[in-house]
Amino acid sequence: MPREPYQRCSQAILEAWLKPKIQAQSLITAVFGLKFESLVETDDGVESKLVTEDGEEHLVKSQFVIGCDGAGSRVRRGLGIQLEGGPVPGAMFLIHFKSSDLTRLQTQGQFWHIYFTTGQVIISQDEKDTWTVHCPISLDADVSKLDPREEVYKALGGEHSPYPIVIDEILVTSVWRPNICVAERYASEGRRIFLAGDSAHQNIPTGGYGMNTAVGDSFDIGWKLAAVIQGHGGKHLLDSYELERRPVAVRNIDRSGVHWSVHSQYLQWCQQNPHAVIAPSEEGETLRAKIADWVRTHDGENKDHGIEMGYRYTGSNIILPSDDPTHEPPFHAREYVPTTWPGSRVPHVFLKDGTTSIYDLLGTGPQFTLVDFTPGGTYIQQFTRHAEELNVPFKTVHLPEENHVRSVWEREAVLVRPDDHVAWRASDQVLDARTILQVAVGQKELHHRPVQESKDGKKFTGTIGNVNMENVKMRAEFQV
Repeated sequence: MPREPYQRCSQAILEAWLKPKIQAQSLITAVFGLKFESLVETDDGVESKLVTEDGEEHLVKSQFVIGCDGAGSRVRRGLGIQLEGGPVPGAMFLIHFKSSDLTRLQTQGQFWHIYFTTGQVIISQDEKDTWTVHCPISLDADVSKLDPREEVYKALGGEHSPYPIVIDEILVTSVWRPNICVAERYASEGRRIFLAGDSAHQNIPTGGYGMNTAVGDSFDIGWKLAAVIQGHGGKHLLDSYELERRPVAVRNIDRSGVHWSVHSQYLQWCQQNPHAVIAPSEEGETLRAKIADWVRTHDGENKDHGIEMGYRYTGSNIILPSDDPTHEPPFHAREYVPTTWPGSRVPHVFLKDGTTSIYDLLGTGPQFTLVDFTPGGTYIQQFTRHAEELNVPFKTVHLPEENHVRSVWEREAVLVRPDDHVAWRASDQVLDARTILQVAVGQKELHHRPVQESKDGKKFTGTIGNVNMENVKMRAEFQV
């Protein structure tokens, strides 16, 4: 786990920071003001049609396309890929605003979220003057008739009458509908088009798994596409993206639903007896104590480190499995278990100098890293020659005197992928180094693992019940 306190950052701030970074990268062509219309997969690439605001069409040819175009993904629908799951009943009206006046709430104590018994939520975005309020609305609500300021006042008033404050500026309003679903497939038949982020999986905000899961998608597909384009990635490599990432999304979505149910339960108690929640009575004290105990007991929303850090790609076709699966460390949603079990993210540990992290020594970009703890570097000698012959970007790290690191990493040698997950570790497979590398980069399969579509679950297009957003301001200034 990180040695420094967790930091949180609003998406509005993150995107505003990220945009100039992207524009400054020489290897990235950033284009804004274009709308994606459609695509066609060919034998050697993808042809995408884009349209400007003036209606001018552009045909872009590329080797691959990753559809990161959100919950209503045109890429996904263009491929005919359906979603398994469904929308959560109801919708939310979001108001993102600035108010110095509301800062007096902090005198009651520091907070991040406040949940009101009437269903609204207020979020402190910077502990200063930036706030977000989410208000439940019906699916057929006429958003054009909703006054953002009045909705904020009603939220703050809770069970009582609206509580007016001075709102300095309304930054953004939008309507969103919670979905709990995952795409039945993550890629086209020709493995030229892929889905990532909300186009592949959608979950409610509880737990904060949405963007985290999306970042994990990008870490996974990024190095694999690079390997294929650079030539050392084999024909089986791109199959592994769905095999690895879809199970993670399914589990995260399920866990997000668990966290949501915690809020649903105490809201149900409040709605059954709304006046008792704040009443200075024995009944009120009993209800408040019941809610407090419930939330303290079921507090995984911000503490489920196993979900965030402990996922393993055990079903992957490019992971060399353990020769004794019965000894796999148990998975705990709450607790992160450091391990180099094949498919795991390698654990951080400091070297004996007390300042150097093992992560500081791992390769960068497309490099695989072999970490060898043997006195003579036995495994380094075996792997280096084959990596050169197979043109696999490769780095070696020899740590014969790092006994503590060796104990945490569990084996004499560990092969680490570019995304910091374990491809293989010593003593788990009696195979030659060449075969291990070939499997790790998708040039060879030891055991074929077909991508299987689920036969269960409600399938829908992701557009059912969407709220008409034509009259809602959807973009902040930096997004234009």
